[in-house]
Amino acid sequence: MIPGMVGDREGNLRAVEDLDGVSYDVLVVGTGSAGKPLAGALAKAGLRVLAVERHRIGGECPYVACVPSKSMLLSARRHRRQPGRKPDVLDREAFAQAVGIRDRTVRYRDDSEEASGMLGEGVELVRANATIPPGSSRSLRLNDRATVHWTRALVLATGANAVIPPIDGLDPIDGLDQDAAGIWTSDRALSGDELPERLAILGGGAIGCELAEVYASFGSRVTLIEAGPALLGREQPWLGEAMAEGLRGIGVDVRTGTELTSVRPADPGPGVLLSLGDGELVPAQRLLVAIGKKPVTAGLGLEQLGIEPGEGGELAVDARMRVRVKNQVLDDVFAIGDLTALNPYTHGANYQARVVADELLGRGRDADHNGTPRVVYTDPAAFAVGDTERTAADRGLRTITARFDVTGTTRSAVERTLDPDDHRPAGLELIADAGSGVLIGAAAIGPEADSWAAELALAVRARITLQALADQPHAFPSWAEAISAPAQELAEKLRG
Repeated sequence: MIPGMVGDREGNLRAVEDLDGVSYDVLVVGTGSAGKPLAGALAKAGLRVLAVERHRIGGECPYVACVPSKSMLLSARRHRRQPGRKPDVLDREAFAQAVGIRDRTVRYRDDSEEASGMLGEGVELVRANATIPPGSSRSLRLNDRATVHWTRALVLATGANAVIPPIDGLDPIDGLDQDAAGIWTSDRALSGDELPERLAILGGGAIGCELAEVYASFGSRVTLIEAGPALLGREQPWLGEAMAEGLRGIGVDVRTGTELTSVRPADPGPGVLLSLGDGELVPAQRLLVAIGKKPVTAGLGLEQLGIEPGEGGELAVDARMRVRVKNQVLDDVFAIGDLTALNPYTHGANYQARVVADELLGRGRDADHNGTPRVVYTDPAAFAVGDTERTAADRGLRTITARFDVTGTTRSAVERTLDPDDHRPAGLELIADAGSGVLIGAAAIGPEADSWAAELALAVRARITLQALADQPHAFPSWAEAISAPAQELAEKLRG
């Protein structure tokens, strides 16, 4: 799609000015993991839909986030298993091969196929900036050159951008040329081809852990810095500790409870010199900042509708994903995806899109976010769903928990017989509401945990009782057998 041009199903291209005064049933701003499927579903149902995108059609996930990171993780995993590999030596050739596979997988970040798919579904598509103009009466301004109107709904799906924290020497307000200064965000790392000899990563969440594994696997000396007491700070503490154990096993220098206080250019360069809270200086060729993302709202003109983002930039929504304004709900304005900060994952965005599609097509239902899984695709993978003990306590619930060492399964014994040097951590914890006896949360780490623990997401969403979960037979010998023992333990506790 050419910037400033509008496309339709018939392959016609028009200038954005030709849209001035045109009305649509639905306007969708943003075509990422939330906006793209929503626009397509509504158009296929017969509504007239205009989707507005200022950058890539399809959002970040297919090009510089989920898909390329999983490609690199798979290549890294295979590389670590190569006989004769020297873990502490940069393997630029192998890394270049992995980059080549990654770039072919994401079609070299070309969004033309995604655009064609949307047009084929009947969506009208324009690459432009969108702003709600002053005195708006269900209208949207495109590139300051045309005003379009909605009759049914405006859906905001503008996503989120990486946060650069206000650390001395790192604050973007200072006009820092991040790339020249050796500062990366995940999209730069996942679209570039550089393998640094020394890489520092700030942030021990999913992105930081995954990219630490990627670069360490190809020989980078990686230092992972996390200010909190454990990696994956929103999960059960033991899960972050197990993740740290797994990363240290492949050579990552994991520093938890460590503050980054300042960043300075290395002298002599290139690279940066990091000052930590304990006074230590850590040199690195690159610093990858992965502390989180902030919803994109700047320039949208939300104030024209009385919408005020929250402290983190998020928009408050009700159970139908309609935007809240103080004590009321805007019946015709929706927000989905990262913009809401609810379930900030591709699958969470897809789900919210389905909720809004059903609402606009007359089969409305409330969203239920409880069963959305949270996964880190390292090796071993980490999986979590529902409540942690902390969030359950915040909700006033009394919990009971049971842990199980997944290496105690027959499947693990078989796998380790074939690979006696496999020392990857593996564990599972179930969290139940002591009052109702239903499963409300789970955390797991281990080989293929993203797959075998998936049934726990359905169990949490469906409010399955511990007795039902304990009674469920699992295939033998499978990793999922690990679920039975802690479920039976909790069921017995409740009976007692």
